[in-house]
Amino acid sequence: MDFWNSHILPRLTAVEVIEWFTFAVNILVYVFSKTIASRYGAIQDEARMRSRLRILHGFNLIVFITFILSVAIHSERFPAGQLSQTCLTLLCAYLVIHLAEALLLSRYGKEITVMGFTRRVETSTSRTLELLAYFIILVGAVVVLVNVWGLKDSLQTTGVLGFLALLVFITKDYWMRDFLSGILLISSERLGRGDVIAIPAENVLGIVLEIRSRQTHIRDLVHGHDIMLPNACLLTNRVDLYKQNPGGPFKDYVDFKIGYGAPVETVRDFLNAVHAKAAATVEGIEAEKDAHIALKENGDHAARWRLAYVLKNPHQLLAVRDAVNLAAYELQEKFGLSISTPTTHLLESRSGNSASASSSVESTKSPDKS
Repeated sequence: MDFWNSHILPRLTAVEVIEWFTFAVNILVYVFSKTIASRYGAIQDEARMRSRLRILHGFNLIVFITFILSVAIHSERFPAGQLSQTCLTLLCAYLVIHLAEALLLSRYGKEITVMGFTRRVETSTSRTLELLAYFIILVGAVVVLVNVWGLKDSLQTTGVLGFLALLVFITKDYWMRDFLSGILLISSERLGRGDVIAIPAENVLGIVLEIRSRQTHIRDLVHGHDIMLPNACLLTNRVDLYKQNPGGPFKDYVDFKIGYGAPVETVRDFLNAVHAKAAATVEGIEAEKDAHIALKENGDHAARWRLAYVLKNPHQLLAVRDAVNLAAYELQEKFGLSISTPTTHLLESRSGNSASASSSVESTKSPDKS
C-alpha cells in the first residue's frame, strides 16, 4: 500500500497526454480487434482471421505492458516511456497500413468469385498505390521513431539510416526477387485470383487463391490442398493459363489409343457418343457445341485419336476429363472397340517370314496349314 501511495499514485496524477493516448488506442484496438482482423476476408478466411487476431492481440499486450511500465517506472536508466511510444508507433503504423489497404481496395479493386466465394481483389492500380502508401507510412514511422529516441543529431540519424540500408541490402536475396515478381504478376493483369493454372515444372494444376507480396497461394485441383509458391517461380517457369481469352472459349481434350483395324466411322461414332454421354453427366462441357475429333498420330502400337471439346468453366477441367474417360470405358464394348493400349506381337509363319499385328485386332482367319 505504501508503494502504491508513494510511487504509483503520484505517477497516475502526472500521466502525460501521450500516455493517455497510448492507453486509449490500446483499449480501442482491443475492443474492435475482431472487426479489424476479419475486415480483409481471404479464401481461407477463418484461419487467416485467427492469425491476424493473434497478431493484433500480441501488439495490444506489448503496448499495454509498455504503458504500465512507463507509468510505474520513472527512471533515467530505463527508457520505459520511449519503449511505450515505440510500440504505439508500430501499432499505429500497422493499423494505418491496413486502413490504407481497405480504402484503396474499395476504391480501385474489383469483385470476383472463386469457388463460390465472392470478394474484392487487387488490381494493378490498387496494388501500385498500396506499395506507395506502404513506403510513405514506413518512412513516417521511421521519422517518428528517430524523434522518440532523440536521434536528432545528424551523425546519429545517418547511423540509423545506414543501419536500415544495410539491413535491406543483406536481406534482399530473401525477399526482393519474389517481392518484385509479385508486383509484375499483378501489374500484367494476365494472372489473377480464380484463374486455373498449370505449372509443368512444379507438377501443379490448381486455382490461384491469392497473390501476396512474396508468395502465391494455389488450391491444388488434384488433392484439394493449398500450395504456396514463390512469386519468382511463376515468372521463371512456364505457366499455362486455363481461361477464356480474346481468341475464343477455353478448349480441352482427351486422347485415346485405338488399335489398327477399327473402321474410321466407328471410331467417330464412338467418340461422339462419349462426348454426348460425358456432357449429360457433368455440367462442365458445352453440350451445344460439337466435339472436334481428329487422328493425331499413327503410332507403332495404335492410332492416337483426340476428342476435343469446349469447357464452360476451367474449374471443372479434371471433373470433365474423368467423365470423358468413364464414358469411353462404358461405351467401348457397345462399339466393339478397346481403349486399352494395344501391344504388338510378332507372328512367325512356318516359312520363317514374320509380321506384326496389333493385339486389339481379332484375327478371324486361321493360319494356313499347307
